[in-house]
Parts: sequence; structure tokens; C-alpha cells
Amino acid sequence: MTTTNLPTFQSMQQQLIALLNDMIQEWDIELLDPISAETLLIEDLGFESVDLMQLIVAIEQTFGVRGLPYEQVLMQDGGYVTEITVRQLADFLYQSTAPQPMEQRDPAPPATQ
Repeated sequence: MTTTNLPTFQSMQQQLIALLNDMIQEWDIELLDPISAETLLIEDLGFESVDLMQLIVAIEQTFGVRGLPYEQVLMQDGGYVTEITVRQLADFLYQSTAPQPMEQRDPAPPATQ
């Protein structure tokens, strides 16, 4: 029997933050704070729909996953969401890549205020 080291929520979130840092490195934006779990993709990073599509491609390459139901997290009422945090996207990735039923996965830790 072999065991696989499954990624934790925290490790996935850190990989996502690193990916976002790489994406925006060449953008001409001034971040007041480093990218964190509470960073807003649209308001804080200036993401537009094309940026979300590029992010999906980068996520698929980084995490080795394809065909995830991104519409569950990026679409609302037939259009793109007006905002999403890094934590929300990391939680979606964590839950969507679970090898066992979702109810057996530990939920993402609650947001800190």
C-alpha cells in the first residue's frame, strides 16, 4: 500500500500566492501590502476577465489539474464575480482536487478578522 502526500490547504494557498506574485511581477501596480489570503483579485490586484483566464491556465499548469468547475467560484448570475479573495480561490482548489469525498476533507480555516 502506498501513501501519497496530499497537499494541505495552507500549502495550496502558499503556491497560489507565489503564482499570483509571479503573474503580477511585470504589471505596473503598487501593492500596499504583500499578497495574502485576504487579497482581493479584482480590487487589490486589478484583475480583469482576461487575467482570470490566464490565472486558470497557470493554476492548471502549476497544480497539474484540468477541467475543474471554475464557474462555481468565478461566475455568478451569468457573469464574472465582482470579487474573490485568494483564500476563496485556494479553498475552491483544495476542495476540487480532493481525492476522497468532499465531506471527508477538512474545510479551509476560517478567515481571520
